[in-house]
Amino acid sequence: MTARKRGIIDLHLKTLAASLILLLTFSSAQGEEQQAPIRLRHQPTETHKIPPAGLMMPIAVQLDNSSDVDIKIRLVGSRDGRFMDIAFPMGVLNTSDKPIYTIQIPAPVKAMTYQFIIHQRGGDLTLTDKFIVKRNCVQTFAVDVPESIPSAEFRKEVAGLVAKARELERDTQNLETAIKLIDNLKKDIPG
Repeated sequence: MTARKRGIIDLHLKTLAASLILLLTFSSAQGEEQQAPIRLRHQPTETHKIPPAGLMMPIAVQLDNSSDVDIKIRLVGSRDGRFMDIAFPMGVLNTSDKPIYTIQIPAPVKAMTYQFIIHQRGGDLTLTDKFIVKRNCVQTFAVDVPESIPSAEFRKEVAGLVAKARELERDTQNLETAIKLIDNLKKDIPG
């Protein structure tokens, strides 16, 4: 074998070895990247933007280090002292190719605390920090009528009825929201 042929073979072997090393480095770097825990970003609803009690309030999260739209994410916490555990539907990619997961839940009357559970690729679960959404004031419909007015007893009775009517309006809104949620669930259930 001539020196020239030996040189060409050595050059091809070195190129092949360098390509294999580069390929192995790239694939191991990808494997490490895929094993990094998925992190999410969430901005809780600001106090002045909380919708009236019973109306739907959007909750959205964005994944920072993943482009998967089928990661399982759950919201767990309590709304006005009642436990909730809600699974997010599949996400969608935003304009930056980051997955956004969104749900709609009824706005709390007083306060809501919640966290997110992320089902990692390896089967582990990650729990995020706790978020709190709290109203500055709670809607009360009591009406105060001074005793010194001659028709105070009648006015107190009317004020009580007005307060009851306002409470019933709020309860009706909550029931209408619940009916909408049930109707949406019925659409998703085959049968």
